[in-house]
Amino acid sequence: MPLTALWSQVQVNGNVLDNRKNGLPNVKILFLLGADTISTATDKEGRFQVQLAPGKYGMIARFDAENEYKRNVHIPDVNSFILDPVVFDFGFIEVDINKAKEDLNGLDKIPPIDLQKQVLGGVERMLVLTQAGVNSNNELTSNYNVRGGNYDENLVYVNGFLINRPFLTRSGQQEGLSFINTALVEDIYFSSGGFQSMYGDKLSSVLDIKYKRPDSLRISAMASLLGVEAHVEDKVGKHDRFQYLFGARYRANGYLLNSLPTKGNYNPIFWDAQAVTNYTINEHWSWSMLGHVSSNTYQFAPQTSQTDFGTANQAYSFNIYFEGQEKTKFLTSTVGTSLNYTSKKYEGKTFFTYFRSDERETFDILGEYFINELEMDPSKEAFGDSIAVLGVGGFLNHARNKLNADIISVYHDGSVIFKPKNKNTKHELKVGAGIQIDHFNDVLSEWKFVDSAGYSQVDQQTDEVDLYEVIKSKLQLDNQRYNVYTQDHWEWKKSRKNIPVSKTYKFKDSIGNFRETIVRDTIEEGRSSLVLDYGLRGTYTTFNSDGFITPRLSLTFYPVKYVRKDTLFVRRGVRYRLSTGLYYQPPFYREYRTFSGQINPNVKSQKSAHFVLGMDYSFFMWKRESPFKFSAEAYYKYLWDVNPYEVDNVRTRYFAQNNAVAYATGLDLNLNGEFVPGLMSFFKLGLLSTKEDVKDDYYYDYYNAAGEKIIYGFSEDQVAVDSNRVNPGYIRRPTDQHVTVGVLFQDHMPGLQQLTCQVGITYGSRLPYGPPDHSRYKDTLTMKSYFRVDMGMSYDLLYRKPGKTRNFLKKMESAIISFEVFNLLGVNNVLSKQWVQDVSGKYYSIPNYLTQRRFNVKLIVRI
Repeated sequence: MPLTALWSQVQVNGNVLDNRKNGLPNVKILFLLGADTISTATDKEGRFQVQLAPGKYGMIARFDAENEYKRNVHIPDVNSFILDPVVFDFGFIEVDINKAKEDLNGLDKIPPIDLQKQVLGGVERMLVLTQAGVNSNNELTSNYNVRGGNYDENLVYVNGFLINRPFLTRSGQQEGLSFINTALVEDIYFSSGGFQSMYGDKLSSVLDIKYKRPDSLRISAMASLLGVEAHVEDKVGKHDRFQYLFGARYRANGYLLNSLPTKGNYNPIFWDAQAVTNYTINEHWSWSMLGHVSSNTYQFAPQTSQTDFGTANQAYSFNIYFEGQEKTKFLTSTVGTSLNYTSKKYEGKTFFTYFRSDERETFDILGEYFINELEMDPSKEAFGDSIAVLGVGGFLNHARNKLNADIISVYHDGSVIFKPKNKNTKHELKVGAGIQIDHFNDVLSEWKFVDSAGYSQVDQQTDEVDLYEVIKSKLQLDNQRYNVYTQDHWEWKKSRKNIPVSKTYKFKDSIGNFRETIVRDTIEEGRSSLVLDYGLRGTYTTFNSDGFITPRLSLTFYPVKYVRKDTLFVRRGVRYRLSTGLYYQPPFYREYRTFSGQINPNVKSQKSAHFVLGMDYSFFMWKRESPFKFSAEAYYKYLWDVNPYEVDNVRTRYFAQNNAVAYATGLDLNLNGEFVPGLMSFFKLGLLSTKEDVKDDYYYDYYNAAGEKIIYGFSEDQVAVDSNRVNPGYIRRPTDQHVTVGVLFQDHMPGLQQLTCQVGITYGSRLPYGPPDHSRYKDTLTMKSYFRVDMGMSYDLLYRKPGKTRNFLKKMESAIISFEVFNLLGVNNVLSKQWVQDVSGKYYSIPNYLTQRRFNVKLIVRI
């Protein structure tokens, strides 16, 4: 309960509507009393609530710079008071209202769902299920790739603050919690490409998260077999000027990791705490802060691992016996503050952020393995058992790695709204500038010994063992990055009057004949809209003396379309969008680091040109109140000065050379709507082809005396008498997944609305891979397709039907208990491959499997 309620405060409720009685969200509400100003804003339904002392106030409701409502109000000395509705008479401005609800600086707003109820709930997991072009083949990580890019090519903002993540993470088991706390999230905006110049220098995507702005005291808590979390939010102080959000989470994934093929003692402990505050200084000024601290500690002592692979006719077993342990610890913190100014014509925000990461990675893992051939003849007594040992070997992995990173950012975003003489024209100019200072200290001490044919051998001269891989270095990188941008926004509206509309209905008459009836009407006025956004972004980095200027442009058209809904013709949401531009990504830290652990200061920005053509189409069916939305986007990206990379679990290892060109092209299809009344569901399909050509790479094919191509380990005659040079040309990139499918479907039991079901389905076609020798042209093999189904059943213990009041526990909003099944079908999804060699020189790629089926129980309480 706010402290100000102790001084004769009145709870004032109100709502803001358009002329069609639809609630208007994000309308700023001001109450003026002398020199004091009390401010709030409407929620998604157009409602607002504020605590005021009794008296007379001047009230202002501000929709935008051009639409403002003023009146005087008298607040009586009572416990609660309801104001008369504020109604904006926009006329026919449906397009503007829809845009305000669905778009943010060219990013699409994702329809809201209850993230905490979702299985493996998280914003990143939700993106993989709902946004075509967003893919992830690893349920243990919150990383994702977009339209053929990698994990490092995505921008993430929270309340305007740019978010960083740890750098040494090499597996999903180590990763821990995502920065984004789902209990604090209000709105999610996302773009898969072709975004505006105000967003930073990355090649693939933008995720912009808006946290809640509390209007009253709310508390939530969640507990499950994987951990606990809680959050609290409220607004306090004089005139409710101070708002705060606080969330804390604790996660222990040992139960989930014990379903991996490698058995041992898992002890992962992850926790974080996050605080967000906002203080309204006066009508124009506000001050915000964001604080976050996270600790990821992963300890693992492996014992055994058994993997069966091969075919029904030729099956093998790969067994490893381990000694040693692994311990990694990442301690990261983020502090950000922003000073915001808002007026009718100008809005400015100045941000300061500091990110600190202290990362330690230590392990000594000894493994001894056997490759056995299995008997596959059911008639034999030894069916399913080992009948031959094909190879034995061992390995020893050692690391003592330490990295410290400090990143400081200061930047300013400003926008000026102009008032053209033509009322059907809008003009807004956005400008910004910033500086980022990076400091990295990296101590690498890592080596790998492999006792298997062709890997580690004894040097005949020195009698020393040559290790398979050695990385030893002490690195320091200091860099400054400067950037500026300008973004010009124009909108032109064209009015059409007396628009004829009609709808044809087909039906059967009383004797069974098909007949038609036509319903006609005339719309007094409708407005189409053409939106043009164009801008420039300039960046310069000091470490590699690399600078560039990139233009970006998007053109959006909203035509006048109407659809019949119930007994009325209403505006149909249709949008056509074309966007193009240059998108450069300066190297950060890992892009500079070679496989041998050295820094290459000559690495330049990776560069790309985006071409995106898309459309959105809204329609009504099944008498739903909310429309269904179908979206389609075709895209082509050409990339040059590409820094090739390999993906090892979730670690991206770069070649640290700009020696490749590449392309990505595809089609993304999305459909969402209330397939079940009141519950949003999503379906997506993505088609993709992405390839790259590494410059000056080549290899030789060797032929024996019979003219046969020699395949080492298989050919009988392996004596080469001839050779042929091969230039590979374009090969598949590591994220070239031709077909991806995602489904997030929600349902409830008929007549039992409090019992709901959530199903998440993910499918990704085969990814390329190859032997671990850093030769990209060899990565032509294909991995098993990824397919996973997760399901959850939720029951709200405090559910009440609309119109009914609760006699007890009035303060509690809900108490939800969920039963979840991870990997419902028990599919053995493959994360990566491990390569070993037998005594005859034949290589085997051993699959590393992901998690198996697991069950979880979760309780969510909200007050």
